[in-house]
Amino acid sequence: MAKGCIYKYSIGMVVLILCISRVASAQINGTAMGGIVTVTSEGSNDTTRNPALLGIVANSIINMYATGTAFYDEETNPRMHASDINIQSVQQSNDYYYTFSIVAGYAKPLGKGTIGVSLSSKDNLYLRRKDVQKLSGDVSGISFTQTQTTTTDELTPTVTIAYGWKLFDNNYAGLQIAATPYLSNNDTKTDNSLSPSYSFTLKEYALIIQPAIGYLMTDGTSQVGLRFIPSTVKLTKKKVDADFSTGDSSYNDDLKIQQLEGPQINAGGYVQITPTLGIALEAGFIMPSEYSNTSIQVTDNPSPAIKHQSIEVKNNPILLLKGGTQYTINGSLQIMSGIAFFHLFNNAANSNSMGRGKYNSLLMTLGCNYIYTPDIVITGLLIVSRNSIDTYYHSEDSISLESETKSNVWTITVGAGISYKL
Repeated sequence: MAKGCIYKYSIGMVVLILCISRVASAQINGTAMGGIVTVTSEGSNDTTRNPALLGIVANSIINMYATGTAFYDEETNPRMHASDINIQSVQQSNDYYYTFSIVAGYAKPLGKGTIGVSLSSKDNLYLRRKDVQKLSGDVSGISFTQTQTTTTDELTPTVTIAYGWKLFDNNYAGLQIAATPYLSNNDTKTDNSLSPSYSFTLKEYALIIQPAIGYLMTDGTSQVGLRFIPSTVKLTKKKVDADFSTGDSSYNDDLKIQQLEGPQINAGGYVQITPTLGIALEAGFIMPSEYSNTSIQVTDNPSPAIKHQSIEVKNNPILLLKGGTQYTINGSLQIMSGIAFFHLFNNAANSNSMGRGKYNSLLMTLGCNYIYTPDIVITGLLIVSRNSIDTYYHSEDSISLESETKSNVWTITVGAGISYKL
């Protein structure tokens, strides 16, 4: 229930799909070093990273890269209390969790710089999961059980266009615009031993727009990069169709414009310590943001209804820290490793309910580039993440409800790709 009122920010998964090449000897350097986005060019993938990096791409290049979830494990400890209801136990489990992402990029020198076009995704290109909540208790001494099953499908393709060019000497600049159509479909069925079963489908249609500017300074063995995002805007609309035992019901929300994320700045540096060893560090900061969302609850207590209220969501500042190393074993093989940390705290409230959430994510990355020919590079990537999520929700409606959920999630993602320098 808390998940329906708290905006879940999944920024940790963005690094999973940023994996392309600059020239044949450098393909996923920054991505495999903890998800660095401001330095270490990756060729056509710079379209989705710091656009100024495109300014140092000297050749046309095309690539394909894919990732998928190889392992997912979620340990959830929910607690719930409701007035007039004695809740004895609450169990939440995940039956399955699948994700798939792909990056297709093309970069070409144009005029005084290089233009790039890419198809990638915000979070995952496609996600499918099934979650089950089982609740048992009694009402006025009468025992009951309730099972709620939710199947979620999400599709988030991102089309990005960027242009990077040389300012002077070894200084470069870049512009970028990304557009993400978003489609989410949640099918939920509720079975309660004391009342008829009912089901509903919640759909969300959205368009996310994110512009950015970039800067890069390099002297050959070291780089300093900056990427600034003025704001991330989301145009969204929700629709609910419910099937109750007494009949069907539906609700269409109005189109809303939201500042999904506040201004964001990332600053990073790279230095080549020896001819075979390099290190990179990066810090990011996302400023606070506020927006209005619609909280939707489908219930049959005390009577079948689709309840909806405007809710104000506030995101506190978000901190991102990343770093990694790059080691060249020989002329054909390069190994990278890194680590990243993300922290978010937010809250949401309206006249009769409130919720808050805390999200911490730790990611460990390992990757390699194998130069098959001077023009072809084969790449592999492994990312292990641990996400800690704490949520709290309280409402005063037909009943007083209070819930708290703590989750620890382990995810292993693997990827492979190929790039070709034209």
